[in-house]
Amino acid sequence: MLRDLSLSTSWVYNALGVSYVREGKLAKGITQFETAVKPHPGYVTAWNYLGDAYEKGKDFKAALNAFEEVLLFDQNNKAAIPRRKALMEQVKMYRDVPVKTKERSSDSMR
Repeated sequence: MLRDLSLSTSWVYNALGVSYVREGKLAKGITQFETAVKPHPGYVTAWNYLGDAYEKGKDFKAALNAFEEVLLFDQNNKAAIPRRKALMEQVKMYRDVPVKTKERSSDSMR
């Protein structure tokens, strides 16, 4: 009974995450998806949405990690397989790009 209640709670957090992302509130959506998967790591729907949200926010490495989680629990997930492949290319492409720190970018403005 407690496990069922916990799964129901995860569904609620997932639904909240979907609503937030649709409203353009990515950070709030991501928090809800993370809360949804914490007690149920095999909740692939929430992992898929989490990957989507990270990708929309241009956090490609975190998105890739989310889709990797999906595939740990569902190796044939039709949504995650192509997304993981595309994100692997994105992460590889940005791996060697230097990132400006806040300190450097503010120095260059002086």
